[in-house]
Amino acid sequence: TLQNSMLAKLEMKRSRTLTMSFANNQLTEVTSNEFIVGLGYRFKDVALTLSGMGGGGARTFRSDLNIKADFSVRNNKTVLRSIDTDLNQVSAGQRVVSINTSVDYMFSQTVTVRLFFDKIINNPYLPSQFRNSTTKGGFNLRFSLAQ
Repeated sequence: TLQNSMLAKLEMKRSRTLTMSFANNQLTEVTSNEFIVGLGYRFKDVALTLSGMGGGGARTFRSDLNIKADFSVRNNKTVLRSIDTDLNQVSAGQRVVSINTSVDYMFSQTVTVRLFFDKIINNPYLPSQFRNSTTKGGFNLRFSLAQ
């Protein structure tokens, strides 16, 4: 978090797992690389006025409005390596691109509303698998009993 209420995030994750099998003389390598860039901004003391139902009086809330967006690219790959023969074969893997955005506002100490939109695109490395995507969006209403 910067002094001007800007939020910035930069992440890089890497993993590698090797498994040796003497039953079929095979080495299985699972690698994962992920790169995440996130940005956000906090608007301080935003006034939000809601009118009551049935002609009731309006009520004004004051709280911070948080806006966040993350963009990530992840590569997962599983390679089977035969020790007897010099054969390396990709058995599974995909490139996953995701976009996550959210806006949240705290109405009181116990009630928070969050609007979100998430998009995930899977692009497999194998031609026998199909590219697919998932889109989620909506709102969360969080009611906390603890102070």
